[in-house]
This record gives sequence, structure tokens and C-alpha cells, in this order.
Amino acid sequence: MTLDILICSLNKGIVRIDDLLLPQCKDVRYIVSYQYTDERYLELIPSSLASRVDVVISTHKGQGLSSNRNHALELAKADLVMFVDDDTHLTNDAIETIFNTFDEHPTIEVAFFRASTYTGKLLKNYPETERDIISLPNDYSISTIEMVCRRDRVQGKVRFDERFGLGTRFLTCGEEEVWLIDALRAGLSIRYFPFKVVETSTMLKRSMIYVDAGVQRSKGALTYYKFGATAWIRCFWFAVDSTRRGLCHFIPMLRHLYQGILYLRHNG
Repeated sequence: MTLDILICSLNKGIVRIDDLLLPQCKDVRYIVSYQYTDERYLELIPSSLASRVDVVISTHKGQGLSSNRNHALELAKADLVMFVDDDTHLTNDAIETIFNTFDEHPTIEVAFFRASTYTGKLLKNYPETERDIISLPNDYSISTIEMVCRRDRVQGKVRFDERFGLGTRFLTCGEEEVWLIDALRAGLSIRYFPFKVVETSTMLKRSMIYVDAGVQRSKGALTYYKFGATAWIRCFWFAVDSTRRGLCHFIPMLRHLYQGILYLRHNG
């Protein structure tokens, strides 16, 4: 079994790649998909990466995390693929954990694991035991850095929706949920495992939904993507409930939610 670790980086983030790499392993390769917005950033690529035979760097001008992840996936050739960002660190036993999990569960096509901060604090309240994922989880949210897939089950079949995600101007998140919805609709076998494989620099900020217009627009668009026409009433009651709890102002929240729905309808 082989593994391609797909590292997505943008501009100055490339200088952090060295910290992510584990000692060389014959069955593991790192594919660095490096986006840049100005050619001057190319000078920041660490020369040390060239000495690693297990590292491939692909540069392309542009911006958008979903686009970057899709580009990285197109370059993969291994049995398994794992998505990470340039501010993440793999745990020392991550590779062993991933290989063992897929060896022991040959029918699983996508596995979700756990992530923590550098200090060891879990990124979210994860389930305690492993379980199948048959819909978007209600008790916790999934993250791409927790995900490992069988390459032949996702490459050319399930892509990140480039209308969503960091680097876009309107729908600044939600690409992970859309990807999971698409994977489930494609009939992929997906399971969560309570093993930590990655660390990252920051905790998730759940409260952003109540203060950030891009996150609110993404919420509206995601609701429409999942539920269709009933998204209008679902978003209305979400705005009502959030306002009643004193978390936001009703009119701006509802406006941004509906803007997200309209954007997806007009850019479908």
C-alpha cells in the first residue's frame, strides 16, 4: 500500500513545508501543490525540498483552496491520498495508523480521523468510538485535514467545489461539507476512526457564523446545496433562532444567508 500526502500551500506558506515532512518512507510521497499570486513568491521555495526524492512540487498561479486541492489530487498516483495544509504536522505514528486502518477495513473508501492543536488539544468534540458516516454529522463537523481516501475512488469522481472555500470572495467556507455530500451521493463507504493523525496551528472558531458575512453566505449556499428549495425557510428559522439567542442581528444574518442561496442558484 502507498500513500500520497497532498500539501496545499499559498504564497508565504511554502516556507513551512519542511516542518511537515516526516523521515523518508519508501511507500510515502509528498505532493506540494503551491499556489502563488505573484512570481516573486517562487523565490521562497525552500531549497531543502529539492534534496528529498519523496517530494514533488507543482507550482501554479492562482488563489483558492478548493482549486488547489483539486490540482493536488490530479497529480496523485498512490493507493491512498491524504490532504493537509502547510500549517499542519503529522503525528509520528500517522503513517502506520493510516495503513493499519485501511488494511483492517478493506471496504472503506474514505476514512476520517482526529486532529489537534500543536499543544495536543483536540480540534473539536469528536465521537469516542468509530462509526460509519452516512450523512453530514450533526454532533461535529468534518475537516479535510482529517481525511484519507482511496485514490481510485475519488480521483476524477469527487472534486472540491471551487465556488466554496478560502480564497474565494463570496462563499469563504463550506467546501468540506459539499465534498462530503457529493461523496455520499456517489455511494462511497465512509467511516470515522478515533485516532489522531495530524496537528494544526489554530482551533476552529464556531462563532464566525454569527459575525462573518462570508461564512453566513456559505451557510445559505450550503443549505441550498443540501436541501434545495426548502433552504429559504430553513435559513429564515436559523436567523430567527440565532437572533432570539442574542447571537446576531436578524436582518443582516438573513440577508447574507439569502445572498448565498441566490449566488448558488445563479452560478449552478
